[in-house]
Amino acid sequence: MTAPVVAPVPAPIPLNERLYRTEAVVLSRLDYGEADRILTVFTPQRGKLRLIAKGVRKPTSRLGPHLEYFTRCGLMLARGRDLDTVTGAETLDPHLGLRSDLDAFGHASHVAELLLRLTEDRQENGRAYELLVGSLRLFADGVDPFAVTRHFELNLLAALGYKPELYRCAGCEEPLAAVVNAFSPRLGGFLCPLCRTTDASAFPLSVTAQKYLRTLDRQGLAAVARLPVGDGLKTELEGALGGYLRHLTERELHSLRVWHALKDGAPAG
Repeated sequence: MTAPVVAPVPAPIPLNERLYRTEAVVLSRLDYGEADRILTVFTPQRGKLRLIAKGVRKPTSRLGPHLEYFTRCGLMLARGRDLDTVTGAETLDPHLGLRSDLDAFGHASHVAELLLRLTEDRQENGRAYELLVGSLRLFADGVDPFAVTRHFELNLLAALGYKPELYRCAGCEEPLAAVVNAFSPRLGGFLCPLCRTTDASAFPLSVTAQKYLRTLDRQGLAAVARLPVGDGLKTELEGALGGYLRHLTERELHSLRVWHALKDGAPAG
């Protein structure tokens, strides 16, 4: 007779490790049960965490005001089997400017969606956290959401090891000339006119769009925030980085599409 298989009993967590503190930004919320809420937050040392805040939807809850979308907060957490539990919270930065600015809120939602899609649970990435915190502060302060978002996208890709090639052809590896080159999400960079046929899905970017991306990469947000960017150029840049991000996440990204629909008064689809 074969002995039954007995699952190993997990080792108990030492008492002094069951409670811990962390700083975090609230990325998403999901109502659960009668009064609870499941949160996804991003932290500096533990990366993305899924938590449960019990009773937070009750009018008398002291936690609720500190756990709004995009709030930077200090949390006290108790370790659990599946989800850690929020036992205490304090607001560090509510980013109030986001709540009255549709453009800023829409782009902040896109930033949150990228972190949700591109990062794994409990994988530390302090660089991504600082990028998130800095971007939300700029959104709330009224800095151009388009420039802040492109800066976030490019630097998050670099922080996660997916930085696109902006200076050499992804096909022949020759330096790119100042001509219309095609951006290939599949190859993660530009293709020169001679290599363009290696990826039929690559789409052309103007010299101006290429210069914007290289200026952003070399000189940072302050340099591009001063540049005039027309609707056509915005469409090019959003299309290039957005196509690459969709390729990496293997799914559509919804936040900016919803924002465009609300802004233009059209159905989100």
